[in-house]
Amino acid sequence: MPQHLTYSKGIVYTPIMISAVTVTTTSVAQLVAGATKVGIEFFSSLVGATQDRAGNLTITVSMDGGTNYRAYNMLISNITADAGAGTAGEDIGHTRVASLALTAGSAQSGILWLDPVTLGGITHIKAVFTRTTTGTAGTFTARAVICY
Repeated sequence: MPQHLTYSKGIVYTPIMISAVTVTTTSVAQLVAGATKVGIEFFSSLVGATQDRAGNLTITVSMDGGTNYRAYNMLISNITADAGAGTAGEDIGHTRVASLALTAGSAQSGILWLDPVTLGGITHIKAVFTRTTTGTAGTFTARAVICY
């Protein structure tokens, strides 16, 4: 069961959207209406001798109370920005992506955030995992962190 954490201002809700899946999967809808921040942690876990499955995580959003969903292409990634894009100490902005890929070979993880500018219109989100390499070992999990 997701837990509500009370050590930060407001309420922080941490639902598991996709849990240890091995095949292409779409999560149930998660209410985010009124949220001020939404982050997604996506990670793989080793099962067996070698992590040989790979996959992508995308997020779909609803602006009509959870009836219709569209691809969300403004995820902010925590990937390292190209240092050559700006001078030392210069803010070169956030890297926006449409998905996060985890490759085969080892257990991996990544973090994405929904752009806070867009949160006012989004009522629900779904996590969509698409397996890209069949393989025989490895599972994938996506956890949301929703701050109100």
